[in-house]
Amino acid sequence: MKKWLENLLGISPKSKEVELVDATIKQKEDFLAFAGKLEIIIVSDNHEAKTGIESVLAHHPDADYYFHCGDSNLDPASEMMKRFIAVKGNTDYSYDFEPQVWVDLPSGERVFMAHGDGHGVHQGIERLITWVTPGGFSPIFSDRKTPVTKIIFYGHTHVVHVTMEQEILVINPGSIALPRGESRIRSYARLEITPECYDIQIINAMDHTIVEEFQFPREWPQLHQDQE
Repeated sequence: MKKWLENLLGISPKSKEVELVDATIKQKEDFLAFAGKLEIIIVSDNHEAKTGIESVLAHHPDADYYFHCGDSNLDPASEMMKRFIAVKGNTDYSYDFEPQVWVDLPSGERVFMAHGDGHGVHQGIERLITWVTPGGFSPIFSDRKTPVTKIIFYGHTHVVHVTMEQEILVINPGSIALPRGESRIRSYARLEITPECYDIQIINAMDHTIVEEFQFPREWPQLHQDQE
């Protein structure tokens, strides 16, 4: 696998990036060895409203991770927002959030999160997918430890979107305060990762009832399987 990855990514055996190939192999080992369960809560676009965020935290007090896809319009230094891994939305101009983040989970998944306004998400998720794909718009390595992104979270559209594209799980939780689209339900998402699958629930932020459920098999991307 190591030699194949080096060839795929155009890396010289003497390059410092060989260390990142080793990290990718370790990532696959962690992915396949994962035997636990992770609970992840994803919210977006509350636009300064605190009540919905407080309610989500109260209803899911013991989640392993909390992600906010931007347009919180809340101070990242506040006690409430300190619980979230958050990114900058197009209306977060007065707050110091990162525009995008990569997060490595103990299960071996790498998560990429951005608000989505800079990736043309109103026209689709193609640019998001390309952004995290080797050879895409973004540099493969830069500050990332591995090139294999398995999950994407984004917001901006205020419309729920859950899909598996090119072996990458993509989730937009909708808006917790200002929903758009047909359902017009204030929503957030709950992702559970198990060794076998990804279970996703879209949840009504008003009463915490489940609106939609999705399930996808959890498999290491075929692109990164061992090859001769």
